[in-house]
Amino acid sequence: MELTVPRRPRLRSLAPREHGAYGQLAAPMVVALGGGAPGPSALLLSGSAWAFFLAHEPVLVLLGRRGERARTEHGGRAAGRLLLLGLAGVALGALGLLLAAPAVRVAALAVAPLGIAFAAVVAAGAERSASGEVLAAATLAGVSVPVALASGIDDGSALGAWLVWVLGFVAVTVPVRSIGAQRRAHASASRRLLPVAGVLALAVALRGTVFGWLEVVALAPLMVSGAFLAIARPEPRRLRQIGWSIVGSMLCTSAVLLLAARRNT
Repeated sequence: MELTVPRRPRLRSLAPREHGAYGQLAAPMVVALGGGAPGPSALLLSGSAWAFFLAHEPVLVLLGRRGERARTEHGGRAAGRLLLLGLAGVALGALGLLLAAPAVRVAALAVAPLGIAFAAVVAAGAERSASGEVLAAATLAGVSVPVALASGIDDGSALGAWLVWVLGFVAVTVPVRSIGAQRRAHASASRRLLPVAGVLALAVALRGTVFGWLEVVALAPLMVSGAFLAIARPEPRRLRQIGWSIVGSMLCTSAVLLLAARRNT
């Protein structure tokens, strides 16, 4: 009689699958740390942000968003990973705020509602909607503001950089979402360019108050990418190439924002 040994479920990665989100957190964080002189507080707050970011995938597994089989087979690992990352995020964040100046704590409190709102969106299963993706981008970029202040960057530069990232991510997110959407296949190029035009108009309106010329220049690479995607509408099979082109735009934006932060520090 032949005995059949049950197969163990294949080990599943619990790292976030949304590759673009890595850049939406990393690029602003690099500017926040590299634009000043980060001390222990900035590094601890940065580590806390990454811990909470990495907890996103275990949350989705436990909520069943990756399928019932994934929750059944890997729910235990996901719960353990979530507990570990949650504790690390809280501990690093609390210690970072304890060592931080009052302005950094105020900035962290100001960013907290974004995180709470995004958590509610995830719980409702709407994180892939247009508003959910924009909120995610604003939240991921927003956590860099207290890190920037803790690194010695002035509040005007920190807020300006955050707005550049939010507007830039809006300029590219909306066209990327429309790629492959059949219901928009017959929309005119001018209509598809409306989000980019709105971003440009807002950037010009903010010029002289929140934005300087360097911030406007920093926004340009992402706006150009968004405009190209809206006009050219590449095939969905080219999403990988599109992703790398957006990464290139983010690197250009990061370089200009670093220059702006260094100039004002």
